[in-house]
Amino acid sequence: MADDLKTRGAGRNIGKTILQLVVACIFVGAILAVLDVSPFGFWRAIFNGARNLVDAIAGSFGEIVSNLLTYFLLGAAIVVPVWLVSRLLSRRRSK
Repeated sequence: MADDLKTRGAGRNIGKTILQLVVACIFVGAILAVLDVSPFGFWRAIFNGARNLVDAIAGSFGEIVSNLLTYFLLGAAIVVPVWLVSRLLSRRRSK
């Protein structure tokens, strides 16, 4: 059971996995240091970017819905009366 948990968590060779994680941590840490970015600043930027993206999509969505509603009402002002007249005329012809 414990062996199965280790395999699922770290893969087949736990030593190789730990070495890969250490190298990746050093590499990412060096990049963050060169860019003068803290881990907190990195995650804050990620979450702020995601929030801004959601805000932009929501703002665009509201504008899209508003435009669609405007187009619908403008079209309905022509289509519904024409449809109604055509229906009334077709009923007269069928009688």
